[in-house]
Amino acid sequence: MRQRAVSSIGVVAIGLVPALLGGWVFAVVFTAITLVAYHEAIAITLPKATPLKHIGTAIVALAGLLSALDTPSNAFALIAVLAVGIPLVGAVFWKETLAMEQWTATTATTLYLALPVYAAIDLRNSVDHPSDDWIGSMAGVLPGVSDATGGGLAWFLLAIFITWLSDTFAYLVGKTWGTHKLIPRVSPNKTIEGALGGLAASAITAVICDQVFGMEIGPAPSIVIGLALGGIGQLGDLSESMLKRMRGVKDSGNLIPGHGGMLDRIDALIFAIVAAWLIAPFVSI
Repeated sequence: MRQRAVSSIGVVAIGLVPALLGGWVFAVVFTAITLVAYHEAIAITLPKATPLKHIGTAIVALAGLLSALDTPSNAFALIAVLAVGIPLVGAVFWKETLAMEQWTATTATTLYLALPVYAAIDLRNSVDHPSDDWIGSMAGVLPGVSDATGGGLAWFLLAIFITWLSDTFAYLVGKTWGTHKLIPRVSPNKTIEGALGGLAASAITAVICDQVFGMEIGPAPSIVIGLALGGIGQLGDLSESMLKRMRGVKDSGNLIPGHGGMLDRIDALIFAIVAAWLIAPFVSI
């Protein structure tokens, strides 16, 4: 537990400090983190060595680049076309009986990580959301990074804190009071009590973040958003657990002591960030 706590703090710091700085620092760091997670994920979904499994590396990196360059909002459509089309063309010429499985695995895994990296950078760089002045001052600390991105930073921090505290309280509540298994065929150790504890922490975290960051969401909507991000984050955790169980592996890697691989650490966050990216424009209307 001690090793888990120390590693968890380290992982949060690695993601938090670049997020506070914003700009190219955040874009490069988050893209690098996502690329590590992609290589772990593709090793699970497509364990056999094949040229197709490396295609996603370039597409995930391109997703981070396009988002950092503040391209038009439909730029991700290009990423989706590439993620589907290039592996499919590769499968046509790949002399292998399992070409179809390789195409679907490569495409799904690429989109699985390309969408979050695009969403995270776009959300952090957003200037369309309200926040207190002190958040703007933090967001604009680097030259070339506008303090108008304070609202984007607030939403990104909201996703991080909800994911972190939801995971922490789900673990503590489940360990202490958990008796009813959630989905044992996917994750034998997760309990319904733990999941509810994580959701409660998510709702409370959202209300606190709204007040502290000056996001102007309101108490009731904050609770709804907290429950949504917390629940979607838990789905991300369960989704990765399913992938690992299908392949018979315990962890996505051994990069982080007490936690396994990078994907093991960001599986919930990548889902929560995409959800926050989609929800935020409707809240700020």
